[in-house]
Amino acid sequence: MNRTIELAELLDLALRGRIATVAELAAVTGRSAVETERDVSQLEYLGFVSVADGTISYRRPDATIADVTQRILTGLTRDLDDGIAKTHGILKTLPTLLQAWQHGDTDVHGLPVDVMHGPLAAADMYQSQACRSTPRASYTCVPDTTPLNTVLGETGPGSIWDENSGTDHDIRLIVGTAAANTELGRTGLGCEVNAGSQVRMHPNPPSFFWILDHGSIGIPFEWGQARPGSIMSVRSPELAAVMTWIFHRIWEESVPVVAHDRRWEHPWDPILKLMNTGQTMESASLALGLTSRTGRRRVSDAMRHYGVSSQFSLGAAWNAARGPSGG
Repeated sequence: MNRTIELAELLDLALRGRIATVAELAAVTGRSAVETERDVSQLEYLGFVSVADGTISYRRPDATIADVTQRILTGLTRDLDDGIAKTHGILKTLPTLLQAWQHGDTDVHGLPVDVMHGPLAAADMYQSQACRSTPRASYTCVPDTTPLNTVLGETGPGSIWDENSGTDHDIRLIVGTAAANTELGRTGLGCEVNAGSQVRMHPNPPSFFWILDHGSIGIPFEWGQARPGSIMSVRSPELAAVMTWIFHRIWEESVPVVAHDRRWEHPWDPILKLMNTGQTMESASLALGLTSRTGRRRVSDAMRHYGVSSQFSLGAAWNAARGPSGG
């Protein structure tokens, strides 16, 4: 079993019962005292608990996961992809631990958590949270745009921001490239752009989630879901800070959507446009504010898409796909 999942399951059990001592935890789990002490020590090292003379004290899991994630993210200069993968791994444990915390909660240690279930859970929860007080900042990642209008609080064409946004509002939306190229996706995104939202497409967004006013988040019960049937809203500035960092990393790798662009560019189109003028892949990446790694990845994705094995062949295939007018 994955070590992170194994520790999360132990912590889940301990949180739900607010088990007071290491000895009691060993008795409940049926494990040896040595094994239990080892795992509790690991949880203490990670910051989820503290132990004094065998007595366990618990820390809110949102704050601890924010700290652990931040430690991961501070070491990203050497390997960004690996750090992001580890971050998504620890986020998978978050919904379960938050539910466990609430199950064994007390008035003293309350954590504002709202939960909804059902096919429209994401839509209803977002609308509920946004309507409490119109947010000035809303960052939303929607991998699947099929229910886009509903997710953003409308049952027909239009945007929740048509009447609620202002010049000082920062409304951003990341959508999956494949879903954005459907007819429904084009209609929904056009409404969002026209309402003043900043919209970008990404080939593989990691999960549905949102951040409102840098203080609360919405996440699915299972991190990684594109269309969640169960959603959890958590008021936690610590988690909001981490999720905002993740959102910005995805945002930087995404392609802007503009209302008049009927062709809805692929993520690799901007870099191929520059390369088509004679720029190298490295200089084109630099001009677009991309890392060399991201530039190479986009060119590789384009080569796979067009079924070619060289940049020369890619240029020919890309130009042919754009047609005589280049659009």
